[in-house]
Amino acid sequence: MWRAILRIKKDHIRKNVESLYKYSGKPLIAVVKADAYGIGAIPISLLLQDMEEISAFAVACVEEGIELRKAGIKKKILVLGGVLKGEEKAFIEYKLTPVVSHMEHLKALENIPIPIQVKYDTGMGRLGFLEEVIEDERIEGVLSHLSTPLDENFSRLQIDSFKEIVKMYKGLKYIHMESSAGVIYRVPFASHIRVGLALYGEKPFQDYPVELKPAIEIRAKIISVKNLPTGFPISYSKSYITEKPTKVGVVAFGYADGLMKSLSNKAYLYYKGEPVKILGNITMDMTMIDLTGKEAQVGDWVGIVGENQSFTFLAKIAGTIPYELMTNLSSRIKREVV
Repeated sequence: MWRAILRIKKDHIRKNVESLYKYSGKPLIAVVKADAYGIGAIPISLLLQDMEEISAFAVACVEEGIELRKAGIKKKILVLGGVLKGEEKAFIEYKLTPVVSHMEHLKALENIPIPIQVKYDTGMGRLGFLEEVIEDERIEGVLSHLSTPLDENFSRLQIDSFKEIVKMYKGLKYIHMESSAGVIYRVPFASHIRVGLALYGEKPFQDYPVELKPAIEIRAKIISVKNLPTGFPISYSKSYITEKPTKVGVVAFGYADGLMKSLSNKAYLYYKGEPVKILGNITMDMTMIDLTGKEAQVGDWVGIVGENQSFTFLAKIAGTIPYELMTNLSSRIKREVV
């Protein structure tokens, strides 16, 4: 019935967790904000929560934390995006752990008996205290965020700054700043790593030292196949005109599903493991591909992401980052764990 399917490879996800744990020597805080980067926060969290390597989950806002609790997630859930007045009751009711990064967040939590974690800005220029020591008996952890993990010199400066901050606290259970890319620094005084992208088998950079398995596969059905003559325009704005008789397939997957328009006339999809070029502008619900020489029929599947190409590869062609491509994935794509 579904025209597009996103398959989560359970064994590969779990293997990636094990590889990250083995490499870092630290338990993981699994970042599942933004619906697990578009993959599906509930199915991802459910298949991870029984793993000993997973210490906690991290979301961006209260609503995301509530969604996980209602789905049956029992482990700690960090809310990275601070606390606004009016949200404090939800933190108690759903046993969520706030990450505070501003004095107003602390004011909203006044007299609320829950553990909290404190975020410091060591060079990101986003959320976080600078050098203030927060005196609060509820503090169980401190964290920071690497802004440019591939810039080793700046990252080392951030790590050194964070180390001095950590020294100001005693009895911390959680100390974390390493992201998927940042695990390469193996911060010795940190207790956890906080990762998202690598869980799904996406390498933050080419020579990534952690062995990862592609864990996400997306495919969609062909809804039309026809032969067009030479000189025939394809899609909006006539951005592609056939140079020879061409067998054109229409795939039920467009920019509303997450295939960015900037991939038009540049990227390839895969039919039975073979690359087929995108022809013309990608439209809201459909993408045209060159099936010349292929015995393709309506109802056949076409691969978009999987063993043949990653989100990272497509993102480079689109001139963006894999996070943007992933978080654009539509809810009309069926998610299934295999």
